[in-house]
Amino acid sequence: MTKHRNRGWLFLPMLIIAMIQASVMAFEFPAVGWHRGDVSFAQENSKRAILKSLESPMPHIEVDIIDFIDSNGTRVGLLAHETKMARTTGQKGRFDQHHVVSQLPHNIVDPTHTPDPFMTVIELFDIIQAQKKLGINLIVSLDMKEDGKTGEAFGQWIGTLIQKYQFQDTMFTSSLYKSNIVGVESTCPECLTGGQVFQDHFALKYLDPHYTSLDISGCNWTFFLGFLCKENFTHDLVILQDDVFFTDPAIIDFWKAQRQVKFVGVFVYNKDRPYTHQEKALLEKVDWIELDKVQMTPYLDDIREGGLH
Repeated sequence: MTKHRNRGWLFLPMLIIAMIQASVMAFEFPAVGWHRGDVSFAQENSKRAILKSLESPMPHIEVDIIDFIDSNGTRVGLLAHETKMARTTGQKGRFDQHHVVSQLPHNIVDPTHTPDPFMTVIELFDIIQAQKKLGINLIVSLDMKEDGKTGEAFGQWIGTLIQKYQFQDTMFTSSLYKSNIVGVESTCPECLTGGQVFQDHFALKYLDPHYTSLDISGCNWTFFLGFLCKENFTHDLVILQDDVFFTDPAIIDFWKAQRQVKFVGVFVYNKDRPYTHQEKALLEKVDWIELDKVQMTPYLDDIREGGLH
């Protein structure tokens, strides 16, 4: 009897590893996704931008999400790039000061587009569910931007929601805020989570691309004290800014070999120019790429010509 028990304990870790590997393979990397939807058609993170991108030959998307609780006290989430309203609406205050989505000022980030209403995370999940029922296989990157006191609770809710919709092989989450990711992992251990690699464009330039904000622990004054207290937080994935990757392509090898992440993604920094042939060749090493229309167009052309799937 003891002998059989020992075999069972040996089998369990192997089963867990196999399940994790299967969930990663289900994402069918490498893949290219629309950064905040098709923002050449409508406002970023809007329903129209997302639906337009899902109609394309490349139906993968990245969206930004924050916490939002409606007037009934129900958490529904919101698609928005930040918790403050100034950039997206032109008005002061935070989104969490409101509780009726339909009464929010519209998204006006791009003045060349018609203003768009904000959509909830629940609406997004329902749209993805409908696409999957049609047999459309897609990948969704959830960039969690909740920097408020409810960050961990919001993450817990997202993790539970991914499980409820059975999107573990469809969605992965990343964030600059550890509370978001800790929340997801506490309710959905099988969900893939990670952070964004530091770059030289912001105050955290004192940290090199060997770290993400999730590696900063115990520091409330992140921008000033972060470089003093780095830790290697366990990442399933990391997202790099493309110009950081182009400057140091070997960084992908560091993250996979040294930090042992399951996959590495890249998002576009300069949205106004297409990639050069040399840059596209470098990007072949990357598992996941988030692009705007200018960079996406050549990939769509490749698909139409039968050269990319």
